[in-house]
Amino acid sequence: NRLRIVPLDDTVVFPGMPVTLPVDVGPDERVLLVPRRDNTYASVGVVANVSERLRVSGRGLAVALMGVHRASLGGALADQDGVLRVDYEARPDATPATSLTRELEREYRAVVDEILELRGDDGRIRAFVRSITDAGALADTAGYSPDLNFGQKLQLLETFDVVERLKLAVQFQRERLAELQVRKRIRDDVEDGAQKQQREYFLRRQMDAIRKELTASGVKHFYVSNLPVG
Repeated sequence: NRLRIVPLDDTVVFPGMPVTLPVDVGPDERVLLVPRRDNTYASVGVVANVSERLRVSGRGLAVALMGVHRASLGGALADQDGVLRVDYEARPDATPATSLTRELEREYRAVVDEILELRGDDGRIRAFVRSITDAGALADTAGYSPDLNFGQKLQLLETFDVVERLKLAVQFQRERLAELQVRKRIRDDVEDGAQKQQREYFLRRQMDAIRKELTASGVKHFYVSNLPVG
């Protein structure tokens, strides 16, 4: 089990996730996508199938890939063409008992629904999440979130146990929800304050206008009442 390694700088790809990369993988039909930061490779990668080869104008070759399953990485060695290849152990998800994941799946979907509602989702992402029935794949959808940092996504990738991964995904999504709720509360408070200031401003302008009208009326009455008779 040895495959060409494709490094992903500050990026994590999960099984089931399609990705297009501006790389040339030669004739290989399968590669290993491995996260990398500061020239340090992660210990876990994703075996991916090459689904299409593309030629990008001005950028050379690119490949469309689809992640298949996780893999533990072993020793790496450059072949005679200078291509770095790495030994790996396939780590596809084991399906846990439904009784162990049912409540976690329900909680995960509920939290994601709240997040999407706060973000104003048009329903497509919610439908996508609800369509996933596999617990491991459901947990991996947390990796799509732009709010999760590289370290959190890598932690998800490195968690082979599906139940533990789902717990971790729930934790991360709950943290996201709490942060979004705080942001919304602050935004609402600011908007309420701005609206209050605006209302007070218009009220002051109205009062000023009324005072001017009253003053003008009082002055006119004074002049009329003090005109000489005859």
